[in-house]
Amino acid sequence: MRSSVSLMMLGVALAVAGCHKQADQAQPGATETSAKTIAWREGDVDDAFAEAKEKKKPVLLYWGAKWCPPCNLMKQTLFKDPAFIAETANFIPVHLDGDAKDAQLWGEKFGIQGYPTVIILTPDRQEVTRLAGGSTAGQLADVLKVAANRTSSTEDLLKRADDPAKLSADDWRLLASFDWFDDPKHFGDYKKGAAFVAKLAAAAPDPALKRHFALTSLFMAGDGKDVAKLTPDQLAQVRAVLPPILDSYDEVKANRQELSYGTTPLILALPDPAEKQALSAKLVAAMDRMAADTSVPLGDRLSTINPEIALSKAANGGKVSPDVVVKVRDRVAMVSKAATDPSMRQAVMPNAGDALAEVDDKAGAEKLWKAELPKAVAPYYFMVDLAGLKEDEKDYPAAIGWLRQAAEAAQGPATRIQWAIFYSNGVMRMTPNDKAAVEHAATMVIDALGANDAGYAERTQKKADDWAKKLHEWSGKHDGREVLTRLDAKMGAACAKGGCKDVLKA
Repeated sequence: MRSSVSLMMLGVALAVAGCHKQADQAQPGATETSAKTIAWREGDVDDAFAEAKEKKKPVLLYWGAKWCPPCNLMKQTLFKDPAFIAETANFIPVHLDGDAKDAQLWGEKFGIQGYPTVIILTPDRQEVTRLAGGSTAGQLADVLKVAANRTSSTEDLLKRADDPAKLSADDWRLLASFDWFDDPKHFGDYKKGAAFVAKLAAAAPDPALKRHFALTSLFMAGDGKDVAKLTPDQLAQVRAVLPPILDSYDEVKANRQELSYGTTPLILALPDPAEKQALSAKLVAAMDRMAADTSVPLGDRLSTINPEIALSKAANGGKVSPDVVVKVRDRVAMVSKAATDPSMRQAVMPNAGDALAEVDDKAGAEKLWKAELPKAVAPYYFMVDLAGLKEDEKDYPAAIGWLRQAAEAAQGPATRIQWAIFYSNGVMRMTPNDKAAVEHAATMVIDALGANDAGYAERTQKKADDWAKKLHEWSGKHDGREVLTRLDAKMGAACAKGGCKDVLKA
C-alpha cells in the first residue's frame, strides 16, 4: 500500500533473518530441508521453545505475512544465502505467519510492531537481539555466531550500552546489527533513541562503526521530515560522517537503507548551497553505483532512486525534473525484468509503482500494478495501491471499488480484518454521506472480527479501536445514529459467537 518515506521504512521495509535446523529426522511442523534451505518450524512456538530447552539452543523467530513485500524479499535473498543458512544450524527456527492461530498474541508477547520482525531468544524466552535489515548477509551470519552462545538478554545488553566502556567486542557486533526502528518497548521515542545511538557513535571502537551509529542517530533525530531540523552539533556530524561514508563503497552498502531513506533530509538541512550540492552529487553517484550492483538485493537497488526523487523535488518546487522521471522509469524496468519469481515481484513491484507515482507517472503506476493482479502472491495488496491512485485523482467510486475488491479477496483472519478496515475507512473518508455504503463496509469489518479464530491481540485490537473511533466520529458528523445502532447490534452478536471485543460500545 502506498506510503511516504519515513523512519518506519527502516524497520518495516526490511528486517532480515532465517533459520535452518539440522536433525536426524524431521520434527513436527518442520519442512523438508537440505544444506540449501531453511527448515522452518511452522507456528508452534511453545513446542519450539520446548525443543530449544531440550537441545540447549536459542530460538530464531521470524514473524511475517504472505502479502508483506519485505517478507517476500527476505525469502528471495537472505533466506537463500548459503553463509547465513549454515549458521542457522545452531538455532531452533520458527516461522510465525501473522494470520496463524495465536500469532497476534505471540506478537504482543514479544513486543512486535510490524512485519517482518526477526528476534533471537534464549530457551527461557529472553530476547537476545533483533536483527536489522540494513546489515549485509555476512554481518548477520556473524551476528548469529555471536547470538548462538549468548545467555544475556536485550535488556542486559542495553543496560551495559548505557556505559559503552563496559561493552565487549561481541556486544558491539550485536549492536551494529540491532533493529533500532522496530523495538517499540525500548525505542518507541525516536528522539530518545537518537540520543542513545549517538552515545554509541561516540564510543564505538571502529571508525566505520562510529559513522554507522552517527548516521542512524541523525536519521532518528530527523523524525522523518522532508528537511530535518538539526542542531549545530548535528549539522557538524552530517558534515563529518557523510563524505567518508559516500567515499567508501563498502560503507555505502553497509548503510544502504539509511542512505536510501533518510539521508536526503539531512543534506537539505545544510545551510550552505554549495555544500548541499556537492553532497547531493556524491549521494546520487553512490546510489547509481549500487543500483547497478547485482550483488545488492533487488529491493535495495530499486530504493536507490529515492534520494534523487527527493532532491529533484526540493530543487524544483515539488516537481521532478524530466531526466529524473526517465531514470525512475528505467530503474523500474530494470527491477521488473530482474524479478522473475512471484515472491520477488510481491517484494519489489509495490515500491516500483510507488516510485512511478512519486514522479507523477500515475498512469504508469496503474498499468504496472494492474498487470501484477493475475499473477500476484497477494493481489489484494496491489488493489489497495490502485485505490490510493484513484483517491488521489478524486475518482472516489473507482477507489472504493478497488478497496471493496481488496477486502473481499484478502486471505487470513488478521489480514481480512485489516483489509476490511481499509475499505470501511475509505468509504467514510470519500463518501461519508452514503450511509448505506458506510453500513455495508462497516458490516464487513464486523464479520471479519467475528470470524477471527487466530487470536486477538494488540496489533489487531489497535486497528479495530481506531476504526471504531472513526465510525463514532462519522456518526456524530453525518447523523449516523441509526446506522451505528444497527452496527452495534451486529457487533454484539458477532462477538458473542467469536469472542472479539465489542469496540463500538461507547
